[in-house]
Amino acid sequence: MEEAPKVVHEDASKADDHDGRVGQIARGAGVGSFGQGTGRVLGFAMQLVLARTLGPSLMGAYLLGTIIVNLANILSQLGMDNGLVRWVAHYRATGDDARVKGTIVQALVLSFALSLVLAAAVFFSSGYLATRVFDKPFLATLLKAFSFAIPFFSVMSMSLWATQGFKIVKYSAFVQQVVQPLTALVLVVVSYLLGAPIFGAVGAYVISMVLGSILGLFYLRKVFPKITDATVPSVFETRDLFRVSGPMIVASFMRHLNTWTSTLVVGAFVTTGAVALYNTAARTALLASVFVIAFNGIFSPIIADLYRRGKMEDLAETYKDVSRWVFTANLVFFLATVVLAKDVMSVFGPRFVEGWPVLVIVAGAQMFSASVGSTGRLLAMTDRQRIVMYATVGTVILNVALNVFLVPRYGIVGSAVATALAMIAINAVTLMSVKRTLGLWPYTPAYLKTILAGGVALVVAYLLRLVLPLPVGFITVLVVGAVYLTVFAVGLVALGLSPSDRKFVESGWDAVLYKLRRRGEKRRAS
Repeated sequence: MEEAPKVVHEDASKADDHDGRVGQIARGAGVGSFGQGTGRVLGFAMQLVLARTLGPSLMGAYLLGTIIVNLANILSQLGMDNGLVRWVAHYRATGDDARVKGTIVQALVLSFALSLVLAAAVFFSSGYLATRVFDKPFLATLLKAFSFAIPFFSVMSMSLWATQGFKIVKYSAFVQQVVQPLTALVLVVVSYLLGAPIFGAVGAYVISMVLGSILGLFYLRKVFPKITDATVPSVFETRDLFRVSGPMIVASFMRHLNTWTSTLVVGAFVTTGAVALYNTAARTALLASVFVIAFNGIFSPIIADLYRRGKMEDLAETYKDVSRWVFTANLVFFLATVVLAKDVMSVFGPRFVEGWPVLVIVAGAQMFSASVGSTGRLLAMTDRQRIVMYATVGTVILNVALNVFLVPRYGIVGSAVATALAMIAINAVTLMSVKRTLGLWPYTPAYLKTILAGGVALVVAYLLRLVLPLPVGFITVLVVGAVYLTVFAVGLVALGLSPSDRKFVESGWDAVLYKLRRRGEKRRAS
């Protein structure tokens, strides 16, 4: 008789813990999704402006330059981004400020030093890359200019990764997804009006990274003032940091190389115009990855915390919820591209419409990637980062081989198929690894509700597209897209939301209302 209250209390406490995590994820993912969504919208706007002002050829050259910078930035991080998030969260939980500071300082200094070396390497090898790798000599000057962005990109990235170790994602979202791309976009427009389109665009990119690095350091100090406190010593745990980071530098670099391999191979075998077509379609297809990235930002420290405390049942439950939410968002996007692919691509100009098959193929692969959930982060945050490394290396080899075989024969469509197969392969491997090593599995019957709601919405949108006399273009996207989203949302509600779903929506809505109230109070105070 005396044990019953204890069991009830424990069950209630467990439910409260789960609700608390769902609320934390909803708020963090909401902030991250807003930032990522804004960043993707701004990126879409940048693609549109570049397409309209530079044309496919010069736009392709610009995109190749940004890929070189991004690859250099990933290399400069030495995989410490994952180690930084994990160990900052770990040491902070134990109240060890000295080790928190030491981890951050070490990651910042090492990545900045390496970024300077890589920037010099890109600068002095620009001629070789332009003539021997891409067979486009005019790229040399552009690559030299792009090289100046690398050190600032590195500082911005690492300082903002550090803030995520404190389970705060809003600063990373604000700087990387709002300020930096918005600055670049505005300056690109200004440079075009001043008559310097291509070099002005490169200069805009560099200046935006300078501003991003300054803000990154500012917000890091705001989150952790002791970073500049001379009375707090820096304790360096190099072995722990690189035990996670060592394998992840390979995995991280290969993962990003996997993303850009297709564009690089298209640039080497076809034309810069084809680069613009492929990259525009593929990046549009990956807009839905905003939700994966947003959820990963807040879910990663939660994974590390639950695993450290041995709460595997809680981790399994949270993993299933997060995976289903991310899959739902990505399914919404993929089914829309099936109906509206040509309309979406026409926004960039008539010459870009032929890239619509790339949009559909890559969006389909992204939907599968979303369905497995945060498998890479689960492995990285639970001392299984070597699995991620091996899986990523294997899929990069597969991606390169498929691209080299398919691109000369089928052009950008062949590249899209190669990219899709590589994306599916790495997510299938990491999914099975999570199942085998951690015993976790994302799929539940609740996925069927999402698929059913999506199927109904797809049929309605397709019939509407056939019936309405709408021209190919933006208006059709707005009209058909609005009806499609409404039907999808109504279908989800009609089929029933789980308690976790309702808590997620409630927490997200409360966060929105709180932000609106705060803004209203600030306006009245001023």
